[in-house]
Amino acid sequence: MKVGLCGYGNMGRMHAQLVGKHDGVTLVAVADVQADMRARAEKDLGVKTYESGEALIDARVADVVFVCAPTYLHAPLSIRALNAGAHVFTEKPMGLTARECDAMIAAARRQGRHLAVGQVLRFWPEYSYLKQAIDSGRFGALQSLSMTRVGGVSIGFERWFLDEKRGGMQIFDRHIHDTDLTLWLLGMPDAVQSFGVEKDPRTDGGIIHSFTRYLYHGRDLAVSAEGSADCPAHFPFTMGYRAVFENAAIEYSNRQAPTLKLYTGGEPETPELPQPLGEIQSGLNISSASGYFLEQVYFFDCIRKGRPLQIVTPESARDTVRVVRAEIRSARRDGARVSLA
Repeated sequence: MKVGLCGYGNMGRMHAQLVGKHDGVTLVAVADVQADMRARAEKDLGVKTYESGEALIDARVADVVFVCAPTYLHAPLSIRALNAGAHVFTEKPMGLTARECDAMIAAARRQGRHLAVGQVLRFWPEYSYLKQAIDSGRFGALQSLSMTRVGGVSIGFERWFLDEKRGGMQIFDRHIHDTDLTLWLLGMPDAVQSFGVEKDPRTDGGIIHSFTRYLYHGRDLAVSAEGSADCPAHFPFTMGYRAVFENAAIEYSNRQAPTLKLYTGGEPETPELPQPLGEIQSGLNISSASGYFLEQVYFFDCIRKGRPLQIVTPESARDTVRVVRAEIRSARRDGARVSLA
């Protein structure tokens, strides 16, 4: 498979480094609007570069296109690539609106191509462990789940991260991971209730710090998530969760070692991490594997075998965007409940 990459920023560079680790997959081209990024890609990778994602797609040099451009370009570039006959992997969020996502899904169906979305937590071993704990019921019923994803301000090329119309702000760039995790673990909530901070002199508007409650009617369950991009410089990026069951508690933090701890009443335990992809990724040391690499493994495997994507479907990624939009509406109504029925 020949891969073309649109966007050579932080996520684009990360995906570029990993693509070369797969048998039978070759990165052949990179597109970026910035000349210095194109020069960097040529130096790093020795590949042909293009001045825009559109130019790369129209050249039809790739069987697979990775869209790692700013968020407002995810839908148009993905649709263009699908219509050109390529399979597409787009970074999250899938789009800025559910309508954009629906157009992407329609293009993928029309062309008979795979459309993957980088909701990477579904491939992260510590989150896979939580999924298995909930689904198996081994610790009893889940009673509460609190998630966090906080850090400093992201800026990006031409300040696109700070422009709500182009990037959606942190609630789309950062917090959306935990919204997606909630849907994966527990299904669509009945409603959301959110509170947000928008007035930050470093940004151009949009929610920069948010707290959300996910409401599941008729279930004795408390679920919440905090997301932020307003911490001072040098504040370490922090992600994690605390899940309390009837008979245990699980705590994950990227800032502790070991990152995952299990509490069942005695001394804390360090659980063995699951292998999210099972036999597909046999032989891999899962404890040191990147969730980003695992999502690529799964994507390429589905293309090779002609199998539909199941871990992250385009429809599930669209639903995540829909819920985040509901969270924004709630936050701008002083925490009013917004129904998702």
